[in-house]
Amino acid sequence: MRLSFTKFIFTMALACSGAFAQELCPHFLLDKDLIVNVEGRFVNEAKSRASMDIQWRHHPEALDTFYVSFPNAKPFRFITAGAYRYMEFENPKVKRQLGLHHLRETIGNTPLRLDDLELLANGAFLCKDTTEQPATVLSTALSNMWWSMSVNRLEEPDSVSMRGAYKESRLFRIGQWKDFSGTRLPTLIKLTSEKYRGDLWVRSAYTAEALKEDPIKSRYKNGFNGLFRKVPGEGKRKIPLILKLNQELLRN
Repeated sequence: MRLSFTKFIFTMALACSGAFAQELCPHFLLDKDLIVNVEGRFVNEAKSRASMDIQWRHHPEALDTFYVSFPNAKPFRFITAGAYRYMEFENPKVKRQLGLHHLRETIGNTPLRLDDLELLANGAFLCKDTTEQPATVLSTALSNMWWSMSVNRLEEPDSVSMRGAYKESRLFRIGQWKDFSGTRLPTLIKLTSEKYRGDLWVRSAYTAEALKEDPIKSRYKNGFNGLFRKVPGEGKRKIPLILKLNQELLRN
């Protein structure tokens, strides 16, 4: 009995080592530093309305940070480097370390998962054998929630489906792609599932340098001369008729 148990452990170890030995082929939505502001409105599994706002600060060579806020819940920051990740809360200040198994958790009372943020930031997908798997089907590498993602085309897809744990599946319908600071992003996204539904909007996206610029000063680099139109001061000043009449009455 002990021998068979040892064989079982050895077999599982080999399987795990083989899985982690597979080569990673990351797929990123963003390929440069960018700040993206997203708004989400949902009807969750409990048939309750839920909403949230996310500011995603993407840095290909550094940590990614997601600022997540809700109308009636505590906001937090989700920070990931791929190899490790954590959440930060304020008042009181708390830092929560997260393992891969924590990524199955939902974000507040919305149907989205922490794993969605992780995939956006790090794009951890396995390299595929195109002889066995279509190019439009991607297998996740480290995700504990989602096993695969399928797109109807590689360039600017309008349909993205995902399958994962708990036999869960969902579909994203992308209504529009738009250029933001030289990067094409989906702006109108409809989410559907058997258990929930929702809409996502990318409100804005800009480079980190844009935050440092003063939009007025950058427009008027030579100062504020000419910003306000000067009122002509030469010539005889015209006095309205009603004032002239009042002046005549006061003289009398």
